[in-house]
Amino acid sequence: DNARSRNIMVFGLDENKDLKKSLTGLFKRLGEVPCIEHCERIGRPVTNSTPRPRPVKVTLSTSNSVETTLKRSHLLRGDTGYNSVFISPDRSEEERRAHKELVNTLKLKIKEEPQYYHSIRKDQIISSPKKKEGRSPPPPR
Repeated sequence: DNARSRNIMVFGLDENKDLKKSLTGLFKRLGEVPCIEHCERIGRPVTNSTPRPRPVKVTLSTSNSVETTLKRSHLLRGDTGYNSVFISPDRSEEERRAHKELVNTLKLKIKEEPQYYHSIRKDQIISSPKKKEGRSPPPPR
């Protein structure tokens, strides 16, 4: 159980005063109520030249809470209030570099093989064939 196993990174959360309250609302949307031990913004404060909100490093009470939150984070995509918020594991610099390479390879694969769905699972690219467009006719009676 390493130091990063209880941390998650939250990207795209608006810069407002009450960070813990924002995070509690975010977790409620995911159906989670984890115990937040610590949270802080990382990086320089937002200015006019850098309008993107700073990432938030959140330490939860257990690594199981982190796992559950990461598994449910896809639910934010369809949520109008949080569709620009992304949650990822806390990665070391080396892990971030490797993940970025993997994402770049994934983007290339998506462009080269549009007939497949591509995704990243357990640090590997998984490809599966897309279903044919349109539905097949019903079987004859």
